[in-house]
Amino acid sequence: MARLVANAQIHGYTVGQKKRFQVLSTIYFSTCKFLFLCWFIVGALLFKLPLFAQAPASYLPTTNKKAAEALERSTKFYNEKNFEKASQFADEALRHDSTLAEAYFRKGQLYEVFTQPDLALQSYRKTVELKPDAPQFALAYQRLIEHQLREGDYAQAKNDLEHYITFLKPNSIAQKRAQRQLQTCIYGAKAILNPLVIHPEELSDTVNQFILQYFPALTGDGETLLFTGLKPENDEDLFICTYKNGRWSSPVSVSDKINTADNEGTGTLSADGRTLVFTACNRREGYGSCDLYISHKVGEEWEKPKNLGIVVNSPYWESQPALSPDGQLLYFISDRPGGVGGRDIWYTTLQSNGEWEKAKNLDKTINTPFDEASPFLYANGRTLFFASEGHEGLGGYDLFFADSTATGWQNPQNIGYPINTSDNQVALVITADGKYGYYSLDAKRVGNQRVSRLYRFRLPDELTKRFNTANYLRGVVTDVRTKKPIQANIELMNLTTGKRVQLLSSDATTGNYLTTLPNGSEWGLYVSAKGYFYKSLSFDYSQKNNAEGYQLDIALEPLQREAYGVLSNIYFETGKAELQEKSRTELNKLIEQLRSQSTLRIEITGHTDDVGDAKQNQLLSQKRAQSVVDYLVESGVAKERIKAVGMGEAKPIVPNISDENRQLNRRIEWRIW
Repeated sequence: MARLVANAQIHGYTVGQKKRFQVLSTIYFSTCKFLFLCWFIVGALLFKLPLFAQAPASYLPTTNKKAAEALERSTKFYNEKNFEKASQFADEALRHDSTLAEAYFRKGQLYEVFTQPDLALQSYRKTVELKPDAPQFALAYQRLIEHQLREGDYAQAKNDLEHYITFLKPNSIAQKRAQRQLQTCIYGAKAILNPLVIHPEELSDTVNQFILQYFPALTGDGETLLFTGLKPENDEDLFICTYKNGRWSSPVSVSDKINTADNEGTGTLSADGRTLVFTACNRREGYGSCDLYISHKVGEEWEKPKNLGIVVNSPYWESQPALSPDGQLLYFISDRPGGVGGRDIWYTTLQSNGEWEKAKNLDKTINTPFDEASPFLYANGRTLFFASEGHEGLGGYDLFFADSTATGWQNPQNIGYPINTSDNQVALVITADGKYGYYSLDAKRVGNQRVSRLYRFRLPDELTKRFNTANYLRGVVTDVRTKKPIQANIELMNLTTGKRVQLLSSDATTGNYLTTLPNGSEWGLYVSAKGYFYKSLSFDYSQKNNAEGYQLDIALEPLQREAYGVLSNIYFETGKAELQEKSRTELNKLIEQLRSQSTLRIEITGHTDDVGDAKQNQLLSQKRAQSVVDYLVESGVAKERIKAVGMGEAKPIVPNISDENRQLNRRIEWRIW
């Protein structure tokens, strides 16, 4: 896989540029002559011996007098920044002595000044071939190693590193960096021997209409694609495509309320596509160079975006946001003080009062002393994908993922080769079902202009098995009688732990909702709205491996006499009436409903299937209904407001002809009386 878009070309772009000057990082920095000279000054401080240009006058690199004189004059002109003359005399020195390593080294320096990196590398290679153990040529090794790591030539890089590292001062920054590079060589060579099989496919030209398009984001159903596009006038905007009839539509501006004449980009969507957080730079109301903004969609219209405020933003740089499926948790990148490294992953949570809490730094398990980038929270709500320079990888930015657990974050895992390569990889998003990954890829050039396209690839099974995939559930919430759409609160609860893992709402205009249901747990979904009895749904995905999408419309019953429904998350052992622990979530929701409606009176009715004796079934259903009533009374609900009724097998809702149907008939119902 070729390099992914990691940094923008122009200052102020939302993906950002390096703010720290990395003088030793890449051969192309040498286009600036002043920085090039600074590089040598720093280099001289890191190595055991001075550079040959600063060697004592008695030092003679060659016995050929004419070659030595030409090299001396080349050094003089080089120090005077007369690079043309310096090059001429370096060439003259080589004509007199073709084995003069110092002259090849000088030519390497000059080719960098002249922005001819390939010739510079050839000169540096000749230098170390002639004098492989000369400490004064450590910087030649350094340049060669950096190039080899970028190209994924781990074997040659390892060989050069074993020479280079002996020249460095113990415990110096340069030595520690070289040791990390050596580990990269070892890891990279091993990863290449165990590749994943992927086949990247470029999205159609209907999507890829810009010179640069990058940082994709998806809704939970995978049918809406958001990305950042660079327009010809060098303006970043956010664009939306939709997937219909097997193809993506042409991109359109996400909204005139969001895109402006300034730069907007690196956006993230909640699973339902109705909450958008994005980056905007150089705004008057901003707190730093780039800030995070939020907007909500009602019907088909986006609200005017709001700055997330000083509790999230800072006087520094914020970008690359990632929302949780329900839009309640936000990860992002910032270079503010107080982190582990330069650019770290930070996070904030939406509080019950609608305000975001003060941003916190993600712990050192994820963040490193180096840079992190492009967090993406997968649809299961606990697997975080991100890019990092600091964890063990193949060089540059690699993609990693880690799971959040009750005790903290697990150690990050490298996503593997060839998704990761020696180039930079960032901004990967994965569909909720775990089938496809989307990313931006630098694969073409138009003249000297870098071009990026959006691609997708099918995730290999061996990768998908390393995290829990998720299903999506969508539909419309309506009034059961009027059929009109309702804005309802939707809670996803883990029935095993009793904890809420998602909180969202249906659209106020259309009633539409979309949420994700991860595999690996039993879920209770609770839908509630003012003036209606809540509805509960049950999803046992504890043993589920594959992921699918479901359409489920939900009709709520108004709070009036004879309204009724099923309490879907009440559980008993077979043939017994004692409530199981995982029933508490449903029971507490029922208590909450009764407390909010102090005059509400309900009947709790038990039902069974037709297996066994009818009289015993009626008795069992009565005991089960009474167990629910007893729990409510013990929790403070007045006993005159509730009563228990057992119907046994008398009123099935489906024929008792299969295990699935019998399970539906074994139920606890509520009815207002």
